[in-house]
Amino acid sequence: MGLGLHWKRTVRSWVYLETYLHLSGNRELRVENCTKILEYNDVLVRLQTRDMVVEIWGTDLRVFDYNDSSVIVRGSVTSIQLAEKR
Repeated sequence: MGLGLHWKRTVRSWVYLETYLHLSGNRELRVENCTKILEYNDVLVRLQTRDMVVEIWGTDLRVFDYNDSSVIVRGSVTSIQLAEKR
């Protein structure tokens, strides 16, 4: 890893620009640094963060507390998929 890439990652972590996922069992997921809700229904929530797309699959999914760049998804989470932002 080059010095430039290392420095960029270090600075991003200092200013809290990384995407953070906090999973509580399979009933609640908090996604920090969310910039946009791309899709939302009871089986799929697709979120845009600064550097990736987060797909949460499950049943009875609901989005709560969308403010301060974080989202809480509650329901029965069965799968979480991460893809780099294009």
